[in-house]
Amino acid sequence: MWQIRTKDLSFVYDKKDPNHYDALSDVNLEINKGDFVCIVGKTGSGKSTLVQTFNSLIEPTSGYTQVETFYVTSDKKLKKELLRNESDEVKKDNKHVASLRKKVGMVFQFPEYQLFAETILKDVMFGPKNFGLKEEEAKKLAIESLKDVGIPESYFEKSPFELSGGEKRRVAIAGIIASNPDVLVLDEPTAGLDPNGKKEIMALVKKFHDSGKTIIIVTHDMDLVLNFAKTVIVLNDAKLVEVTTPQKLFNSTNLEKYSLEIPTLYKFINLLKEKGFAGNLNDIYSFDELIERIKEVKNV
Repeated sequence: MWQIRTKDLSFVYDKKDPNHYDALSDVNLEINKGDFVCIVGKTGSGKSTLVQTFNSLIEPTSGYTQVETFYVTSDKKLKKELLRNESDEVKKDNKHVASLRKKVGMVFQFPEYQLFAETILKDVMFGPKNFGLKEEEAKKLAIESLKDVGIPESYFEKSPFELSGGEKRRVAIAGIIASNPDVLVLDEPTAGLDPNGKKEIMALVKKFHDSGKTIIIVTHDMDLVLNFAKTVIVLNDAKLVEVTTPQKLFNSTNLEKYSLEIPTLYKFINLLKEKGFAGNLNDIYSFDELIERIKEVKNV
């Protein structure tokens, strides 16, 4: 069952400018509850613009995004029509964007821009307090979330600006999960991190997904896509061009057309093929599987 969908969604930057920029054009898609989705495409293809409509940071120029019963559109007539047959409760919720942002949490590409309070603990408490929780309850949730992302208690009274890049990202994630959203959206969560930092961040994301939450990641990291995604949404030149699986995408001939990198695993597989490796290199989706295939040939 879909949790988020878009209908004829388009977004134009500087619409009144004759040289306006079409960021998205007639995008129609559905994201199912509990899915692990990666959105990929070359820079400027509309990835970040798309996910910002999921919690109404921006409103589509035309068409709409729907998150369960919340509609995001800049067209007031369209929204009135969409809500016409909905219950009074749904109509009331649609007047308050906070009800949407409690469902859809977002971690931006540069999390340091999300951190602003004088201490880490106060920063993570902000979300729950903003959604109406009392001080003590917000503090309890913040402490639990910080512990969940591996931030030690000795750090709680530190300034968030004293942290490393990876630690800032973990605190930003804690600040979102403290409000317990149903959907977690992350824009380039591993960009600029070393291998250990990437591993730590993705372990946190996987843990959140394993608890039943929907994960949506914007990324250029094709290794991340291969290792974690169940569904891949491909954007190219402001249009939705594919909704597929990592396996189908990376075994297709479309990577170059969409300006996407080849995952490290497939680079090794291609190198083995070039060297005349005698074994079967089809249907391999992890380095463990590749190692087993190599062992099979050695044991023959």
